[in-house]
Amino acid sequence: FAVALIPSIVGKGKPAKSSCLITIVLLTAIAVSFATLGLWLSFWAEITAIVAWGILLFQRRY
Repeated sequence: FAVALIPSIVGKGKPAKSSCLITIVLLTAIAVSFATLGLWLSFWAEITAIVAWGILLFQRRY
């Protein structure tokens, strides 16, 4: 999922900050669920997606 965000990270078009924040919150809940179930590969995949959305959240918008 994080790989699909690379064009948005590199390109000029950015999603709204509110949708980035909501997505980060929801993905964090999913990551916690994966961790409690012991699904560590899925947990780390979600963490990479959270980081990618965080990059989008804090990138400068022109």
